Amino acid sequence: MIISETVEFHVGDRVCIYRESFYGTVESAVVVDAPADHSLRLEFPDGHRNHLRNGHIELLAPAGR
Repeated sequence: MIISETVEFHVGDRVCIYRESFYGTVESAVVVDAPADHSLRLEFPDGHRNHLRNGHIELLAPAGR
């Protein structure tokens, strides 16, 4: 389950992902897909993509709508 104060994410939203680790890593990414199963497909600044199904994520900047 994705934990967030944001109810819904949209393609193009810039988000911040808080990784649970010893170092408390924080990463930014852009939403490239928001499937109906409430997971997110993200693209990171280095170009790699990831399918996020759980974790803590927050909206940094909404997509221009």
